[in-house]
Amino acid sequence: MEQIKRRLKRAFWIAVALIFLLESWLWDHVREWLRALERALGMERMEPWLRDLVARMSPPATLALFAIPALAVFPLKLLAVAVVASGHVVSGVIAIFIAKTLALGVTSFLFDICRDKLLEMQWFGRFYSLVLDARAWASALVAPLRAQIHELTREVRTQFATIIGPESGNLRRRLARLRELARPKRSA
Repeated sequence: MEQIKRRLKRAFWIAVALIFLLESWLWDHVREWLRALERALGMERMEPWLRDLVARMSPPATLALFAIPALAVFPLKLLAVAVVASGHVVSGVIAIFIAKTLALGVTSFLFDICRDKLLEMQWFGRFYSLVLDARAWASALVAPLRAQIHELTREVRTQFATIIGPESGNLRRRLARLRELARPKRSA
């Protein structure tokens, strides 16, 4: 019984760590996607304008600016929960995921701009340090599992190459050609 409790406890903490790392991954990548969108829309001047605005703000006012994306997306999350409650589970979950991802990306983008001003508040600095420690803890907890997955992936690739044999290069070229043919053609 004790062994089952330990395994369940470990599984719980690994699940928490994986969720935290997923959030961290989204934090890092959605910010970059938003920067690419910003460039694509020709809005590069927005970031210097925001940096200048934040430089003139007090740390508490900066915190309010930083909190806007989370507050703005809250009604959308409530609406998505209502959609789930009305029986449209997939639509609601997708809406929650999109709202969460956008809010996380915008918050990450704003954090890059607001970080120095926010860290002027001692409590925020302590909280930020705690989050960084939690990220390191989650990475360390998941590292053995990650190594096992990489090893398993390597073994599967090796077995797959053995099964296909020397024709694997031809197969890869054929698959690449099929993907190319399947892509929609752009009109000139």
